[in-house]
Amino acid sequence: MKRFSLIAAVLIIVILVMAGTATIFGQTTDQWTTNYFPNQDWAGAPVYTQITPTLSFNWGTGSPGPNMPADNWTSRSNITSYFYSGNYRFSVLADDEAVLVIDNVTYLDTRGKGLSGKTQVVDISMNEGYHNIRVDFREFTGNAYLYVSWVYYKPGSGTPAPPPSTPLPFPLVPTSQATVVTKYGDYTPCIQANSHQSNCFQSDGAWNSPNLGSIQLEPQITVWMNCEPPDADTTWTTDPNTDPVTTKGFRCSKTLAGWFQR
Repeated sequence: MKRFSLIAAVLIIVILVMAGTATIFGQTTDQWTTNYFPNQDWAGAPVYTQITPTLSFNWGTGSPGPNMPADNWTSRSNITSYFYSGNYRFSVLADDEAVLVIDNVTYLDTRGKGLSGKTQVVDISMNEGYHNIRVDFREFTGNAYLYVSWVYYKPGSGTPAPPPSTPLPFPLVPTSQATVVTKYGDYTPCIQANSHQSNCFQSDGAWNSPNLGSIQLEPQITVWMNCEPPDADTTWTTDPNTDPVTTKGFRCSKTLAGWFQR
């Protein structure tokens, strides 16, 4: 009986899809990998890498991460996601410039076109299977943000284009790295054990280096990643679904191993 019910449910879904009354979304639970470059040409090796479930950033006027300048930088984001066969509407909002590449084919390129801060929409027909999505972003000066999303779109079905994205006041809290090593020790064991950074601290012996006592006074790191300078402050969006969105301040640990909430 259970087997019959399962087969019947699958058949109903198939019929709805074929009739065009069921909406199918392309993005799976895969995550974006974003590499950052301290130049305008995506040149050389990236100096910072970030893993996020969505491509939704508002860096404001600050740096996007450790070892990165606040102006004149680029990023390259990649995700491999499964799509069902059909038409998809991609929405890209960028300040300053963005390039959308799918399976090595460029579908959108705003470089040099004066489209900063203007939502761009492009409809793309996708075959069923896995597809690589790449987004190149370039920041010159001033505010920086990037939002990329897509929805299943059937021409003539009345499916509206996605509304323009509203930039968040601050970027989302980044994902902690699995391994962090600084000049003050290897903090991977502390990450794995979810323990305070002082348990992994090793002084380098320099006269102006932090001591164990000063590290013990810090709150425990919540976002593990290389950061600098010590005691630098930043603000991240911790809950974008509230109105107004919830933001919290973070400070770079003297260990340079990550950020704790201040």
